Amino acid sequence: SLISLRMAGEIVEPWDDNINKTYKQENIIGKGAYGVVYTVTHIHTGQIFAMKKMEMRVSEEGVPQSVIREISSLAVLGKKKHENINTMHESLCGVSNNGTTLSIYLVMEKCDWDLYAFLRDIPRDMPDMQCRVIAMQIFRGVDFLHANNIVHRDLKPQNVLINKDQTVKIADFGLSRTYSSQSCFTTTVVTLWYRSPELLLQTSYNSAVDIWAIGCILSEIYNRRPLFSGQTEAQQLLATFTKMGLPSPAEWPRGAVIERSTYHELPRLPDPLIFGRMPQEGADLAKSCLDYQPERRCSARTALSNRFFHGVSHGPSPTPLREIN
Repeated sequence: SLISLRMAGEIVEPWDDNINKTYKQENIIGKGAYGVVYTVTHIHTGQIFAMKKMEMRVSEEGVPQSVIREISSLAVLGKKKHENINTMHESLCGVSNNGTTLSIYLVMEKCDWDLYAFLRDIPRDMPDMQCRVIAMQIFRGVDFLHANNIVHRDLKPQNVLINKDQTVKIADFGLSRTYSSQSCFTTTVVTLWYRSPELLLQTSYNSAVDIWAIGCILSEIYNRRPLFSGQTEAQQLLATFTKMGLPSPAEWPRGAVIERSTYHELPRLPDPLIFGRMPQEGADLAKSCLDYQPERRCSARTALSNRFFHGVSHGPSPTPLREIN
């Protein structure tokens, strides 16, 4: 297990009780499938970090692939820092309980909010320019991931972090994996509301799944509600088709687990009924992200030159966001 972790990037250092002499644990700020995220303070420097603790039983199968993927992705990105990617400060691991439990600690940048909490708590009349600044940085972060052959695969508001200076950082690469431009993967892994049709229909996919997710997030930034919300894969498909129309026979993915004939013909709704209070430029960009055919979706890099972002600066804001209690 430890050997496979070191192979994932040669970044996981052996750990013992000295971690408690280096970091002071504060409060829990999040929980996931494999881990708990704490606020921690570096005892010697006073710096504040987020520490993700992943604890799992050591078995014959070794470390779960999603854990190795996360560490591997962070190792790749740690060597090429980007302002819109949540970077890792250090990582440690160790074995306890007579060698039966593996603990991994990832020490990350600490951000002020995730986008889900931010949109939930701030006033509803967020200026249009602020929406564009946030969206631009999401595209910049994803462009950086894709340029480094990493598909995130789990983009959602909870994995988009934001600071008071309005800097946005993409986080949580537990489902990401390295790809080549010709690669197609075959496992459905993205959070339901942000899943593209090719994932819901269990067909092959590539980095375009991240672009679909951004289209959903872009709408949510403006409207404060999920664009498509279903409780099951079938409900999610129907929610998508009800707004975007039923895909044409040519758009229906090959090898889909459901036949197109299962559905009645559904017309596409007018843009205002789909995208709500988004300006038309934003709706046009979202539509280019939400194309049923993955190869027709815009790339993150192409999106950055879209007119929606003309005149938008992605640098930190001189006016910090107010505190949110």
